[in-house]
Amino acid sequence: MKYYVVKKGNRPGLYNNWEECKKEILGYKGAVYKSFSDYNDAINYLNDNLEEFNDDVICYIDGSFDIKTNNYSFGGILINKGNKFTFKKAFMADEFSKYRNVAGEIKGAAYIMNYCYKNNILSLTLCYDYIGIEKWYDGSWQAKSDIAILYTDFIKNIKDKLSIKFVKIKSHTNNKYNELADKLAKEALGI
Repeated sequence: MKYYVVKKGNRPGLYNNWEECKKEILGYKGAVYKSFSDYNDAINYLNDNLEEFNDDVICYIDGSFDIKTNNYSFGGILINKGNKFTFKKAFMADEFSKYRNVAGEIKGAAYIMNYCYKNNILSLTLCYDYIGIEKWYDGSWQAKSDIAILYTDFIKNIKDKLSIKFVKIKSHTNNKYNELADKLAKEALGI
């Protein structure tokens, strides 16, 4: 099987076939892409120095959960023109604790989007590891849970104000920024 990585294109990411990859590079001036026969090589290429290939502000987010307290959190790192800003926030046990680290990542995604909007950042590449971050945003998934409904309601208010490209990052693949976001999320919980 071949894997195709789009570093710079309509939607950077990993694609499982040439037709999907081609859609993301056709008409995109200066597209950067490459094919691989090994999944891990493709992931490493995608993750390594993604910010060098991106014209947008880029942010990595991750969530964490403390099983002892039912508290959850998010951590994030935002890269804007070489400057790096870190974020972390913990949430006390509440009705969203049942979603564990996913609750933190969803709230982190909304927090970063809102931060960009308030700071006149109009274009963002958001790197995540929970697929719902993108699927609820683009409408591929129907929001049924209370946290998904909250997230999609937020999206309705921000979608026309901020251009977002999503990049799925496989968790725990030694991507330095994804690992940092994970570390920040744990720090917010004190674990």
